[in-house]
Amino acid sequence: MRYRSFPTPGRAAVTVRGQQAPSREAGAGTPPTAVLRPDTAGRAGMITVLTALKPLGGPWLRALFALTRHVPGLTGLGPLKSVHFIRWTVLASLPYNGPPQVRERLPHRLLLWETVYSAPTEPYVETFVHGVGDKVRNIWSTSHGFPGTRSVTGLAGYIGELSITGAHCWSAHPGATVRTTLSALDVAKEHQYLVRAARNTSPTEFAVIYRGFLDRRQGDL
Repeated sequence: MRYRSFPTPGRAAVTVRGQQAPSREAGAGTPPTAVLRPDTAGRAGMITVLTALKPLGGPWLRALFALTRHVPGLTGLGPLKSVHFIRWTVLASLPYNGPPQVRERLPHRLLLWETVYSAPTEPYVETFVHGVGDKVRNIWSTSHGFPGTRSVTGLAGYIGELSITGAHCWSAHPGATVRTTLSALDVAKEHQYLVRAARNTSPTEFAVIYRGFLDRRQGDL
């Protein structure tokens, strides 16, 4: 599954909200409350967010991403069975795709967050808050206005306020979820063994093997 949200020819340039650092008085204690409305394709939800980085946010993230690229275990973000993929990218400029797009020079670096998932949106954000909240803070705390991960409502409002509509989405299996895809792959592995067993064992022996297969994989069928 691939999901891109960069501007394309014929589309207006992306407007990044909240680029300036908020004052300490402005909105103090008032988290964003925008409704989070992800793009959808079949059973998949897609969110794209652009946030403005603090002055030292760009160098810190580039160093962090370079380190975790070589030692992925340091991210602490293990596979989630409701997530197709998550990606953070530091942007120093916006891609230019030719006329009629106008070339733009960013006043500061941006953090692009892209995710595709197959769970209800609120539980997905809640998983972030309670499951990997400290890891998310290490990345998003470099952005202006980040409310932290103590509140599901506050984080969902922040994402909803700064999310942008995707320009393109393609999915090979829009009716599948991450769980059903993983289940199908697990069943396919054992199916190969069943084919060999059917050719090389007696009916009685195969019946025992098949019942064992059902016991193990009933939840995946």
